[in-house]
Amino acid sequence: MDLLLEDSIKGGKLTLENGDIKTDNTLFTAVYLSLFNGDCFYNIYEKYKTTGDFQESLNLPITKQNLDRVEQCGKNALLWLISEGIAKSVDIFAYGDKNNKINADITIREPDDVNYLFSIIWANERAVLINGKLH
Repeated sequence: MDLLLEDSIKGGKLTLENGDIKTDNTLFTAVYLSLFNGDCFYNIYEKYKTTGDFQESLNLPITKQNLDRVEQCGKNALLWLISEGIAKSVDIFAYGDKNNKINADITIREPDDVNYLFSIIWANERAVLINGKLH
């Protein structure tokens, strides 16, 4: 069962649906936690540690160097998906928007060649993760 961690103003939240915790069959929760979990107290127990590098890099001014940093921090945060055989590849493309904010598109290809697209967009002055399955 894959619990769906939905974005809220204060971070991720679980939602009840018909008396049960809402689930989904995508990598959304894993990607959300990998990118936005920051440096947590339980990192001492985990093989793949999280940092706040990706989220911090989204707040930088739009320059080529900072766009490259966003892409590299995102790849570092999601590298465990490849190491564990969950994904065949992870590609990240960072770009600036008209509001001078950095956004990013993340494409994850699973071993069975199913692709998922996740996007980091700015809404209400904060970065939000959205997802959609590519066909």
